[in-house]
Amino acid sequence: MFERPHLQGLIRRMQEPRRFLQVIMGPRQVGKTTLVTQLAAQVKMDYLFVSADSVAASNTTWLEQQWEAARTKLGQHENGAVW
Repeated sequence: MFERPHLQGLIRRMQEPRRFLQVIMGPRQVGKTTLVTQLAAQVKMDYLFVSADSVAASNTTWLEQQWEAARTKLGQHENGAVW
């Protein structure tokens, strides 16, 4: 499988001691999903994958909902929950 050019840089970012939200965005069909799939295979950490393909531009709460879903997932992990 072709390794996306930004994979190694993203892996380094994910391994930094400071944890930041990483957003992968760009036009359709440029390899974003391939990049994230390759990242998930190499970096052993929880993640939440969502697609914004079907989100209406007028839906201003979508990003807030995704942020809260990610926070919930992280909270479950930190509390030792198994899922």
